[in-house]
Amino acid sequence: MPNITLEEARENLTAWRDAEMALATGQSYSIKGRSVTRVPMSTILERVRYWSKVVDDLENPGRRRSRTRAFTPFDI
Repeated sequence: MPNITLEEARENLTAWRDAEMALATGQSYSIKGRSVTRVPMSTILERVRYWSKVVDDLENPGRRRSRTRAFTPFDI
């Protein structure tokens, strides 16, 4: 994880959530002959998941998720 503060991570998460809401109103638009196309929704959702995880990790630094669900030892 990059060297980032909790406040910066929250700001980034908020920005990407705002982008998600803006995309809901339309993919592209033009004003006075200039055209703007927004980032694809898949990219936005990926960044929201990433920044949500960064915020969660910074808020709960000691908690790690275990990948092992169950382990059964046996003799060979």
